[in-house]
Amino acid sequence: MKKINSYFLALCLLTITLLSSCGGGGDDTPELTPEEQRLVDLAGTAQGVTWATTSVSFDGATSDFFSDLTITFRGNATSKSYASSNGSPLFSANGTWDFNGTNIGELIFDGDASNVYSISVNADATPATLVMTVNYTASGGVAAGINGANGTYVFNMQQQ
Repeated sequence: MKKINSYFLALCLLTITLLSSCGGGGDDTPELTPEEQRLVDLAGTAQGVTWATTSVSFDGATSDFFSDLTITFRGNATSKSYASSNGSPLFSANGTWDFNGTNIGELIFDGDASNVYSISVNADATPATLVMTVNYTASGGVAAGINGANGTYVFNMQQQ
């Protein structure tokens, strides 16, 4: 009988050890890299995230330019696109965007590296907020028919 009790005790200890090594049902989801997290903050899931302008400044003064701008970011690790309304000439109706190389605090639209947008996202705010700042220079400037568009823009936006 002592032998059976010893086997039973050993079996119980082994069972407890195995169960405690399972981690207690914790979250096994891998942590996102900073770039993956920024992508989620900007573009969310497959349907994308739409941001609407709450205020705009141009060369340091409050401006009505682009006051009704909306932009929807979509993307994953290999493909990033956007759709905008009321954003011309700074944004096409549809196009591509990407981070400025490894800098996840800067965006480039449509491959135009001469206009780099600095961004700040507050995903914890309700609703989430996005600030985009660019010292915009039109390709071709006045010759391209975009007289007066050049300057520093600050877009304050909220997630819709």
